Amino acid sequence: MRPPTSTAQVTGGVDLTATTGAVVRAPAEGTVAFSGTVVDRPLLTIEHAGGTVSTFEPLESALSPGDTVSAGDEIGRVAAGGHAPPGTIHLGVRVDGHYINPLLLFGETRRAVLLPCCLPL
Repeated sequence: MRPPTSTAQVTGGVDLTATTGAVVRAPAEGTVAFSGTVVDRPLLTIEHAGGTVSTFEPLESALSPGDTVSAGDEIGRVAAGGHAPPGTIHLGVRVDGHYINPLLLFGETRRAVLLPCCLPL
């Protein structure tokens, strides 16, 4: 599974390009820990094996805490609201309570390459 293009790296996750109303699928099997609105943003949190927790916002979902999901199951649809710009969904991932870059979970990450910055003197 490859995520849509990342539009911005932000604290606690990434904002991914997504059309409002688009279906969002579970990245891995788990149990819904929270489904509801926090301030003005609908979100869904899933607890996965190994101390991993994923959160999606804004996401409208019919799931309830305690519901189980399998990888690829529909978990909701991209909504509007919150801090994510329109046309994006924010994905946050924590492992043992610490935020990690979610893009590391979607396959190989390209190595950074430093390019020369200046003309020779």
